[in-house]
Formats: sequence, structure tokens, C-alpha cells
Amino acid sequence: MCSPDANESNITAMEEEERFISGLPSHKDSPSLRNYKQFWIPEKDLVRIRSLEKTFAPRPTDVFVASMPKAGTTWLKALAFSILCRKEYSPLTSAPHPLLSLNPHECVPFLDAVIRGLDHAFVESMPSPRLLSFHTPFSLLPASIVDTCKIIYVCREPKDTFTSSWKFYNSLMMNNNIYGIDIDKLFELFCAEVQAYGPLWEHALEYWRESLANSDKVLFLRYEEMIDDPAKVMRRMAIFMGCEFSEEEESMGVVEELTRLCSFDSLKKVEDNKNESFFYEGMSVKKSLLYRKGGVGDWVNHLTPEMGRRIDSITEEKLAGSSLRF
Repeated sequence: MCSPDANESNITAMEEEERFISGLPSHKDSPSLRNYKQFWIPEKDLVRIRSLEKTFAPRPTDVFVASMPKAGTTWLKALAFSILCRKEYSPLTSAPHPLLSLNPHECVPFLDAVIRGLDHAFVESMPSPRLLSFHTPFSLLPASIVDTCKIIYVCREPKDTFTSSWKFYNSLMMNNNIYGIDIDKLFELFCAEVQAYGPLWEHALEYWRESLANSDKVLFLRYEEMIDDPAKVMRRMAIFMGCEFSEEEESMGVVEELTRLCSFDSLKKVEDNKNESFFYEGMSVKKSLLYRKGGVGDWVNHLTPEMGRRIDSITEEKLAGSSLRF
């Protein structure tokens, strides 16, 4: 049992942390975000990120899926899970596969859920290799994760990322009887680099540079190449995670079966993903919102040509001097 002094010390530390975070810069049009070390982090998530070093014990075999929000996270989780767990859940048998009854986010939990304590016991009991995820910028990760674990990162073309984010959050608000989000207002915030976990460009550049410096630790993927040739991407992921597909698996069509299992159409048809909801930060989130179109170039249906040119101009400026291209 904790002593009164220990409890008082914990409360004081929490109060100090809350004061520190509340004193960080915010934006009048997005007050829930705080600017921390050049990134705009949701206030509640910032507490968790800053406590990572103390609250999470990584294992050398851990693999993390990382991305900006709405950049292909759900699909990448499905691919990674199906590859890493294919011995236990073979796509060639009639046994039910978890991805046919569960959402990928349930198969690959977010690390912030662990920090909140919601899934701590579950994650601690997970056999190695564990598969987890986060949206955290690379520079904000603790050394214990950077030095020990592998990270698979996916980026997405900025105009499509913005469009997907707006469609998701607008639907989320409407489903919770809250006024929808004005696309023009959100667009101005995006162009001002005020984005959850963003700026998007710096987020991608950090992981890109690390993938060049330490290719055995960070695998950098593009959403568009996942759409174009998912089987090729899955083979790259398997090699990176240390579970390359064998000649026998190749001849038996395992890669193709996993590709079909994880296809957008397949995941969208799962009953749990069509009809169920989960609660996040006090709001009901329909799982169907995680599966909209799953394509490339949908921004042309929602943004004006001028809006597209403006994002392209920012992208060109931000990536200047780097070898990264969207």
C-alpha cells in the first residue's frame, strides 16, 4: 500500500505535468492541440508520450506500426498482423482468422492505450514478437524504443491525407450529434501546419531520414505503393520483420491469400467493421468510418484545384533538399 507521502508525491507530479502541458502553445482554432518540440500533439496524448520511458518496457522483438492519422494505419496493421501471425492463423486453412471477426486496431493495439492502462495487462501478456502501433513523431520516441525495436512507417500523399482526415472527423462529429467540420477552416489549419501529430511533412521526413540511416530498424512505405502492388509490399515487410516467405509458402500462394484477406473490400465486409462502434475520448466511433474508399487521388472530388496547388507548393517547399517524394 502506498504511503500518504507517496500518494501526495504522485499527485504533485501529476499537477506539475498538467501545468507544464497547459502552458505549452496552443491554437485558437484547435485548442486541444499543444505545440511540443515543434509538433502539434493532442493534449491527452502528450501526457502519455512524455511518460513512455517510464511506463512501457519494450522488448527487442517488438515491431511497431507508425503513421500520421488517416495515412493508411488500419490497412498497414492488417498487413503486418497477417504476415507476423501467419503460422498461427494460416490463410490456407478453414480455421477462422481474427481479421474476419475483429478490427485491425483490436489485433494491433495503439501504444497510448497501453499507457492509459486500458490494455496494459493484455499487452504485457502478448507473446513475442509483439505488434503495436503509434502516431508519435520519431523525435518524440524514447531511446528504449528507437534503439531496441523495429518500426514500419507508412506515409500518404498530403492532399489525400487531408481529405481522408476531413471526411473521417466530419463524419465522427456528425455521428455524435456535433456540428460538422468546415473543410475550409480545417484546410487553413492544415496549411498552417496545425495538424494532430503534425506537421505531416516533418513527421514523414523524420522517419524517412531514419530509414535511410538505419534501414534495419525503420522500414518506410508509401500508401500508394501498397495500393499499386500489395503483394510486393508484403514481401518487403516480411523480410524486414524477420519472417520472410519461404519457397513453399510462395508456391502455395500464401502471399496472394494474405493479400486477399487484407484487401480493403474484404476488411470492409467484416460484420464487426460494418456494424460495431467503439468509444474514444468520450465519442462513439463507428468502425465503418475506418473504411471509406481506400484509393488514391480522391482529393480531386473534395478540394478545388487551387487548394490542391497550395498543398503541392507547401510539399515542394518542405521536401526541398531531401530525397523524399510523395
